[in-house]
Amino acid sequence: MSKDNCEKAHYGRGTAAGSKGNTPTAKANSVAAASQVTQTLPRRHRQVVEAFASYGAFGARPEDVANDLELPVHVVRPRCGELRKRGLLHEVGKRPGLWGCDVTAFSVVKPDDEAA
Repeated sequence: MSKDNCEKAHYGRGTAAGSKGNTPTAKANSVAAASQVTQTLPRRHRQVVEAFASYGAFGARPEDVANDLELPVHVVRPRCGELRKRGLLHEVGKRPGLWGCDVTAFSVVKPDDEAA
């Protein structure tokens, strides 16, 4: 989130990390962890967008970008969802993942068939 933007960070807009948990302790820990992640989101978002940009219109899987950035995929994958919500990444199809299941590939280039 830029310094110019005075709006509060929000998970639904892709400007804050999400939190999960069912017990009071898990919820408290999760909210605290998500709050810490939210503080680093602008830097991490820039890093992920730049990495996807190197793949052009073909795009890449989050696993590919995680490997490029030498980060765990569980750090990159949520950023992809946040950036998609913000319109900075676009889904470009499904591709076989590391475990054989199809995973979503993303690109910074908006596909022609994607609704405006």
